[in-house]
Amino acid sequence: TLALLFVFAAGSASAQIRTTKSVQIQGQITGGEQQFLGIPFAAPPVGSLRWRPPAPPISWQGVRQATAYGNHCPQLGDLTPSEDCLTINVFAPCFALPGARLPVLVFISGGGFVAGSSSMYDPTTLAEKGNVIAVTFNYRIGYLGFLAHPALSAVDPNHISGNYGILDQQAALNWVRNNIASFGGDPRQITVFGQSAGGNSVLAQLILRHPVSLKAAIVESGAFDTNYPSLAQAEVAGKKAATALGCPSQTLSCLQALSVGTLLNALNPLSVVFPLPISPVIDGVNIPSGPAVAFASGNFERVPVIDGSAHDEWRLFIGIGRLFLTPPLSDSGYVSDVQTNFSANASSVLAEYPVGNYAIPDYAWAAVVTDYMFACNAHLLDAQLARYTTVYGYEMNDPNGPEPVGPGILFYTYASAHGTELAYLFPTLYAPILTLGPPNLTLAQQFMGDALRNYWLNFAKYGTPFAPLAPSWPHFTNADPYLLSFVPPGESTETGFVNDHKCTFWAPQLLRQAGLPANAPY
Repeated sequence: TLALLFVFAAGSASAQIRTTKSVQIQGQITGGEQQFLGIPFAAPPVGSLRWRPPAPPISWQGVRQATAYGNHCPQLGDLTPSEDCLTINVFAPCFALPGARLPVLVFISGGGFVAGSSSMYDPTTLAEKGNVIAVTFNYRIGYLGFLAHPALSAVDPNHISGNYGILDQQAALNWVRNNIASFGGDPRQITVFGQSAGGNSVLAQLILRHPVSLKAAIVESGAFDTNYPSLAQAEVAGKKAATALGCPSQTLSCLQALSVGTLLNALNPLSVVFPLPISPVIDGVNIPSGPAVAFASGNFERVPVIDGSAHDEWRLFIGIGRLFLTPPLSDSGYVSDVQTNFSANASSVLAEYPVGNYAIPDYAWAAVVTDYMFACNAHLLDAQLARYTTVYGYEMNDPNGPEPVGPGILFYTYASAHGTELAYLFPTLYAPILTLGPPNLTLAQQFMGDALRNYWLNFAKYGTPFAPLAPSWPHFTNADPYLLSFVPPGESTETGFVNDHKCTFWAPQLLRQAGLPANAPY
C-alpha cells in the first residue's frame, strides 16, 4: 500500500515485471493505472510473412520495456509506414496482480478496414473506474489486411486468401486468453467490443469456424455489412487491383515486391487504381458464411450481444466531405445521388425521403444512407441473433452529439452521427488531423456518459447491462423489438425505431443483400 501511495504521489513508475508465453515485459504506472504498451502478439508480418496468417510472436531474451505504443499498421497519410505493427496494449488498475481474475474488455478499433490504430483509444477511464482489464491492439488493414488473390491462395495450405486482418484479431484475442492472467485478468471473462469496422469485426469474430471463447460481445455501428463477398468474387477484384498496382503478371513475386507506399497510394480516393472492396471474405475455411446467414442458422458463438447504431450515422461522412471541399448537395444533386445509387428503386426512395422534409438536402441524403446501411441492418441482425441468444439493442439519440472523429463544419449539425458513443467511452479520444481536441461534454452528456460506460462495464462483468439510477435495459425480441435510446441526460425505452428509420420499406432489399429469404425474421 505504501509503495502504491508513493507511486501516486510521484506520478509514474515502473510496473511489476509480467511474464507472457514469449517475453517478460515491464510496463509503467501512471496515476492509478498500470500500462503495458506495444507488446508483440504475433511475428512482424514482413518479407515472406506478408499476406500470410499471423505467425507466433518471436521470443525475446531478457525483459522488454513496454512503455510506448508500437507502430500502427500502414495506412494512407503515413510518412514512415511500417508493416511491423502487430502489437497489443494492456491497461489494468494498480491493484491488479496475477491471479486477480478481473473481467477483460478488448476493443477493436474502426476505420473502414483502411485506417485507425489502437493508440487513438485510451481506455483508462474504463480500467480505472470500472476495475477491469482493458485491451487494445492493432491489426492489418487495407490491401495488406484484406487482399484476396489467386497467387496468394495458391501458396496457402487451405488455398484461400484475404481475411489477414480478421486472423490478426483472432490472434490478439487468443493472446489475451493465453496471457491475460499474468496481468490480473480472467481468461474466462473476455468481452470484445468494437465500433464501425471494429464492430463489423466483432460480428466476424462471432462467426469464425473456430472462434475464441468469449463471454459477451458489443457491436457499435458495425451492422453496415451483413454479408461478405465470396473468395471467388474477392479474387477477381484482387486481380484487377494487381494489374492497376503494376503487377499485370499476377505473380506472387511481383505482389511481394510492391512497396508499402504503392499499396497505400492505391487507397487514395483520388487514385485511378481499381478500388478493391476492403472487407472480410467468405473463404469457406475461416468464415463459412456472411453474418446474417450465420446468425439466422445459429452457426455462431452464442454469447449475449449488445448491438446498436446512431440516429444520424451518415452525417459524419458528409461533414468529412465538406472538409475536403465537397460542396453541399442541392435539391437536384440529392435526386441525382439517389438515382445513381438506387437506380430502379430511386423513385420509391425519393417518395419515402422527399427532400422537402429536411432542413437541407445533405440531411435527406444522410437519412437515406443511415437507414439503409446502418439502422435497418442492425435491426435485421438483431432479429436473427435473438432466435438463439440474448440481445440488447440501442440507439444513440443525442441531438447535439459529440463527434470526436469529424471536423466541425459551420452551419452543419452532426446530431448523433457515426462515432458519437466513442466520446463517452473514451473521453480523451480525438483525431488530431480533423479536430482541435476531445469534445467538451455538457453536464447532461457527462451524466449519460457515466451511464453508458456502466452499462458496458456491467455487461462485461455480469452478462447483463445495467447502470446506477438508470432504467433497466429490455431484451430485444422479435415479438417486442425494444431498444434503449441514449438521450442526455438519461435513457429511455424506444419502440418506434422501425417506423422512424423506415425499416419495413428497406426490408426486401436488405434481406436479399444479406442472403436471407424474404420471409426471414426482420
